[in-house]
Amino acid sequence: MFSNWMYEDNPRPYNSFGNGSGMRVSPVGWFFNTLEETLAEAERSAAVTHNHPEGVKGAQTIASAVFLGRTGGSKEEIKHYIETTFKYDLNRDCDDIRPNYYFNETCQGSVPEAIIAFLDSWDFESAIRLAVSLGGDSDTIAAMTGSIAEAFYGGVPQWIADEVIKRLPENFIEVINRFDKNLREGKSINHNFNERPKFTPDNIISLLPDEVFVFGSNLAGHHGGGAAWTALNKFGAIYGQGIGLQGQSYAIPTMQGGVETIVPYVDEFIDFAKKHPEKFFYVTRIGCGIAGFRDEEIAPLFKKALNLHNVSFPESFVDEMTKKLNQ
Repeated sequence: MFSNWMYEDNPRPYNSFGNGSGMRVSPVGWFFNTLEETLAEAERSAAVTHNHPEGVKGAQTIASAVFLGRTGGSKEEIKHYIETTFKYDLNRDCDDIRPNYYFNETCQGSVPEAIIAFLDSWDFESAIRLAVSLGGDSDTIAAMTGSIAEAFYGGVPQWIADEVIKRLPENFIEVINRFDKNLREGKSINHNFNERPKFTPDNIISLLPDEVFVFGSNLAGHHGGGAAWTALNKFGAIYGQGIGLQGQSYAIPTMQGGVETIVPYVDEFIDFAKKHPEKFFYVTRIGCGIAGFRDEEIAPLFKKALNLHNVSFPESFVDEMTKKLNQ
């Protein structure tokens, strides 16, 4: 059916609900800034051929899982979103599926299984092995599983990538390199920072690719509680590293003494933000939790960054900085 569609003079959608819509959609999960955009573009990518509701649903499911995986969503959050939004049954594991599974090239018969293989995995390689082990339409299931695993686990291991590249035609490699280059250069990312929240949200659970979570830490980098725990578990903070950029997080030490000991680290952060206008920084209420400082003590330290277009502060910090500027 796809071959006929491809060679028609005026190709029209053919109401397919095959899993090809999910297999080919993963780039959409990388190139848009919001879940809403991702869902809309996933539908567009499917509907040129797979305009059956199940075909669209399968594409949207995989694209949204990729989006959530690359923006810091946990497996529990990904599972919950898919179950509640698309009503797929994910309360199984690969051992439950394997004994009675058969070749099924529909979205409804393979997309949930692909996601379960990802949920059961512990790294990229195990995700692919689990997907293949289910049997059925293995190449397509593994393509869907792998696309989510790549986003969630931070890429494809280099040794696997090297082995694959050896087997690809030159024109395929050219397309992959162009895709990666565009992604690195942020050509898909909306840098209109005026569209970001005016103030740092109270509870940040996911980030866009160009966003950074700024949190208070201790010098030892023991990220055991509060915003530091969030940074460690969601945004790439490194245990044992107490200062600076780490993944999509930035640590400012706040527990080594009085306010005066925090000043040089805040100044260092402001300088970093100025040098990286392509990134958007969400400053949390650093120092005002476990460290025990008050907003009126910490907020003024950031007053030189109040007008930076790529830095957001909690509303309470902005109030305090504004008071200081008006005095």
